[in-house]
Amino acid sequence: MTIPNPLGQCVSRRPLLGALASGLLLSACGTPVTNPPSHIVTGTARFEGTVALPPNALLDVSVADVSRADGSSVTLAHFAGPASGPQPLRFSLPVEKRRVQEKGSYSVRAEILVDGKALYVTDSAYLVLGHSGQTHADVLLRPVDNRAQPAAPRIENVRWVLVSLDGQPLPAQDPGKAPYFVLNSDGHRVTGSGGCNELIGTYTLNGQALQMMRGPRRELQVCSADMERERAFMFALATTEQWAMQGPRLRLLDRLGAQVAVLEARAAPSSP
Repeated sequence: MTIPNPLGQCVSRRPLLGALASGLLLSACGTPVTNPPSHIVTGTARFEGTVALPPNALLDVSVADVSRADGSSVTLAHFAGPASGPQPLRFSLPVEKRRVQEKGSYSVRAEILVDGKALYVTDSAYLVLGHSGQTHADVLLRPVDNRAQPAAPRIENVRWVLVSLDGQPLPAQDPGKAPYFVLNSDGHRVTGSGGCNELIGTYTLNGQALQMMRGPRRELQVCSADMERERAFMFALATTEQWAMQGPRLRLLDRLGAQVAVLEARAAPSSP
């Protein structure tokens, strides 16, 4: 069938309709629906003990953003699957790239659940993505003892004085000039001293994960001695990502679990 156009020429309706249909098809093909690009976090989970788990036991794994200064965390990805199979149990979680910051901190957490009750949990920080650069984590879950237990050690609001740096014990020093820091839970502020210059910053603490961020740089006082030690102390704090207790001493660890500093809880020296 042909139809006249304003110029007096005849145009076939069928090719016209075909062209319109082709245009719609090309438009649809030009805008495919795709999922946001993701990081894939893989790993394995094993747990202590030889107890046979019931068939309804679940492995619950998540990747959480633990970068927030207020200490709260946000779950970015979640996985749940049977936990009664042979160990190690394997998992894989896609995490949207747009939700991951290059300098952020992200941690893998896992639980073994039976009827909604946790029997095994991770009690260490397993950092992935962000500044860690890791996309794989092999996690260990420890049994939950529901009996009364002593309170977990608190490291906040304690004056921690440096006693060992890079594996070397510090020589005897004037208590008033010893490097130290305090994690002030009110506002998540770090205060202290490198032995010469004041230390001010913020921190994030989530379980065994710990990061300290130095505040705005100020004009530094040049000390006649111990400047090299102060720089090394500041570097140790900047590279800390985990903590652990060894008796009464606080051990600061880097992302690979290597010890960078050891501190003891001591009261502030009395004023003369």
